[in-house]
Amino acid sequence: MQYIIVGGLFALANLHFNHHNAMGVANHLPAPQENRIIKKFSPHPYFDFDVPRNITTRVGQTAFINCRVEQMGDKSVSWIRKRDLHILSAGTAVYTSDERFQVIRSDKAENWTLQIKFAQQRDSGIYECQVNTEPKMSMAFRLNVVEAKAIILGPTDLYVKMGSVVTLTCVISQGPHDLGTIYWYRGLNLVQPIELHSNDPSLAYPHRISVELKWTEALTSRLKILDAKLSDSGNYTCLPTSAEGTSVMVHVINGEHPAAMQRGCATTANKDQHRCVQVLLALLMLLVLAFERWHRTDLIHTSHGPWASRGCASARPTGTIDRTMPPLPHVITRDPSVSTLSPRPGGA
Repeated sequence: MQYIIVGGLFALANLHFNHHNAMGVANHLPAPQENRIIKKFSPHPYFDFDVPRNITTRVGQTAFINCRVEQMGDKSVSWIRKRDLHILSAGTAVYTSDERFQVIRSDKAENWTLQIKFAQQRDSGIYECQVNTEPKMSMAFRLNVVEAKAIILGPTDLYVKMGSVVTLTCVISQGPHDLGTIYWYRGLNLVQPIELHSNDPSLAYPHRISVELKWTEALTSRLKILDAKLSDSGNYTCLPTSAEGTSVMVHVINGEHPAAMQRGCATTANKDQHRCVQVLLALLMLLVLAFERWHRTDLIHTSHGPWASRGCASARPTGTIDRTMPPLPHVITRDPSVSTLSPRPGGA
């Protein structure tokens, strides 16, 4: 009896030890490897969840929604647009008149990719990848189509003094998180970082032109130009790989303060208008003065008249007296029958 009790206790302890070792191996097994082991022996189709399910692209680009199904067997995959329950495809056959939609199937029949060319904002929404099992299997994907545009902070015309620092900041606040990168161009040339040179090789000098790219709430690229030169003037374009670009004009000036230059540029049109008005007023005043002078000269000629020089009395206007000419010498004859004037003897 004692041997039976001891043997039972020994068997119980051995069972507990084996169970403890099995649990330890299971706890130390990585989760993905454990899943792969389970999936490997699964006789039914299943979805691979290690794919992006929230896809963001910008307007005009091609959107790809990738659905991966393992252990397909004789089953097929369909794509459903959730907002109107429209069956877009069944297998590789497409059931929509919109030619932008297409299904791409891999050689191993594991990847079923819904492709949407020239994506528009109206294409945003939920798309379901379904497998015709019983009951049906489905996995939802969200597509976000945004209109991303770059913005350069500050004025579109920037005036800086030669030798100062030029800083251009380009921001893309809306768009996919995988916006890629941002390139800077001056005219048609790509802006490349340039190192400052010194006679002392032991001194470490920064790049005269540097580009800093970072992602916080938005994708931001900062172009910095140290010791601005006149040759740095030009049209600078911020061009993202997945968004519409934008430009700014940089003017590097020599001598005048940038703020004064900006104010002068901002009021150039008003100054030109004022100058035009002033010139017109001056011309108008000159015309008035010339007219008055001409009018006075005409009055003088009219008051003298041509008769004054020719001595023609009949040409004088009636009732006018020419006080500029001395009275003609004359006498009245004693004969009352004669009423004409006759010159004095010896008169001219």
